[in-house]
Amino acid sequence: MKVTQAEINSFTEVLYAKYGFDFTCYEPQSLNRRINRVLHVLGYNTIHDLWTDMLQKPSMVYKFMDEVSVELTAMFRDPVMWSRLRSVLYNEFKAKQNLKIWIAGCSTGEEVYTLAIVLYEMGMLEQVQILATDMNNKALEVARSGIYHELKIIEYEKNYREYNKFGTFGRYFKKNSPHVLMRSDLLKNTLFKYHNLVTDKSDSDFDLILCRNVMIYFDAETKSKMVKNFHRHINDGGYLITGFFDSIFCEENQGLFNNELSGFRMFKKSPFMRVNRSNLSA
Repeated sequence: MKVTQAEINSFTEVLYAKYGFDFTCYEPQSLNRRINRVLHVLGYNTIHDLWTDMLQKPSMVYKFMDEVSVELTAMFRDPVMWSRLRSVLYNEFKAKQNLKIWIAGCSTGEEVYTLAIVLYEMGMLEQVQILATDMNNKALEVARSGIYHELKIIEYEKNYREYNKFGTFGRYFKKNSPHVLMRSDLLKNTLFKYHNLVTDKSDSDFDLILCRNVMIYFDAETKSKMVKNFHRHINDGGYLITGFFDSIFCEENQGLFNNELSGFRMFKKSPFMRVNRSNLSA
């Protein structure tokens, strides 16, 4: 049974009123698809049945939040982008110590391990601090564990070979069928943290921020606020890296980033740009 928009509106209103989870910034069609998917995964026929269960078992609220925020991800997704990022890292950041990178919306960690492998092969892993955040606690647990099904690794290895045809992807994990365990030393300088991009503040500045295929799920106003907030927390000369499906620029934030590498969804912070901080999201 497909949930109507009116039902979703009523559901999200009471969810916000009782638990403080705000879905007003989500793009309506995207939220509709996600909630219908969650109902199917959790085995509910109607959104009323889900809400009744939430009232009786409050822990179901957090299970719902974990499921509704699930992202699709893969190691070395878009290998050409990672090749280009490797060039940028080498040409612009190789000599910099204490390089700081934020992976915003890290999901189950595949992108974190990808970045760590790129840096390791460049001999840069020791000089980098990585902050990996997500609003899905279940996904963060997977990311911290580094345990993935071996069937996924087959796909990831194909991506890696396209990125580095001379490398050996198998050196980065141990097999324990039907799973693999990623090398823990890849995360020696990585901190995983719960963070809601819409409501939570960031108290650090970064040289690179990766937020790939996350903003696609939000409405135009929220995306604009996110872009401004990222701009605020990127050091001069730093980059914002987005997904190929993220449309991030509007009239309000034009000029914040240089579009020279936009074909790779890499945007360098424009120099001398001043942003009205009263318009920045928290």
